[in-house]
Amino acid sequence: MALKDLNDRQAVLRALEEYDRLKRVPFLRTYGFGTADEYVLAHDGRYYDSKAIVGVAHLFQSGELLSNLAFKGGKKGAVRALKDMDFEVIPQRRGSFVLLWNPSLWHWDEQRRLAIQRRILAGGTGSEPWSTGSRKKDISKGDRIFLFLVGQQERGLVASGHAASNIYFDKQWAADHPEPAPHISVAWDKLLDPPEVLPWETIQRTVPGFPNRYQGGGARLDGLQTLTLNALWQEHANEVSLAALGDPARPEVAASYSYAIVKRRNHQQQFRNLLLGAYEPRCTVCGFDQIEILEAAHLIPDSQGGASSVENGRLMCPNHHRAHDAGLFHLQRDRPIWTNAETEFLAPARPL
Repeated sequence: MALKDLNDRQAVLRALEEYDRLKRVPFLRTYGFGTADEYVLAHDGRYYDSKAIVGVAHLFQSGELLSNLAFKGGKKGAVRALKDMDFEVIPQRRGSFVLLWNPSLWHWDEQRRLAIQRRILAGGTGSEPWSTGSRKKDISKGDRIFLFLVGQQERGLVASGHAASNIYFDKQWAADHPEPAPHISVAWDKLLDPPEVLPWETIQRTVPGFPNRYQGGGARLDGLQTLTLNALWQEHANEVSLAALGDPARPEVAASYSYAIVKRRNHQQQFRNLLLGAYEPRCTVCGFDQIEILEAAHLIPDSQGGASSVENGRLMCPNHHRAHDAGLFHLQRDRPIWTNAETEFLAPARPL
């Protein structure tokens, strides 16, 4: 029996149960698979290494383990088999990076931090340069960034965003180190106050294989870890937002208008994060790559039942997003087909 013969959905579900029982690392080690490089299976709010699940499902259906070397894990292999059985598979071409913030070593100006929070609550992002410590390569524009608060009692995830630049060298934040240090620009999309962090211990229990400790350059997470942490972080941030509604000390958050913005953004921000993990960070139509203002566009509108999925989504600049929503063009193999040639445009307006 070969991969093409795998058709038992129940066998896949049994493989998922086995994965949950053993946990990620022991499961992969037991059955001889590596971590997913590009495609992740999503099921009931959890994420799985797609190729490993297919190999073990083959075992449950036929009694024979389909080994790692016996089949491919991409679109013509494991992905196709899973989709044929109506499972959701997410391309996750980018991982993510954990960076660190130790307030005892570096003071984040409070006015700048609060200004970024206000921009995020208004539905945007807030850009800020950030040191990558000892990491001098690997981080590229579009990569997911998680910021961990360390060096004090409240230790955990405090902010998230995307790299708005590749690594560059600039002056050190520490005055006693005159040599240039590696930095990136980060477009933050969530920023909590230090007491509101997502606790380190909660992340370690939930995110498979999450590192116990970091060096000065932080750590790199793979696609499955990134998706799992994104989901956990989104849930935590939602709880923080709802708690703030009843906090009389934070009337600007408790206002009904602010709440409406938060509720609208949760869905769209998750969709945007998904697309930034699957596609290059630029407008599908014109190539505009100002990541701070790229938007997640539905090819079939969600108002018409279009899914917030990689297949039904593309990154677009604000102008082309609005033109698409207005029906001025549609995409055919990712090329714009304009309804009226006189309305065609390529260059978006630059933000002021």
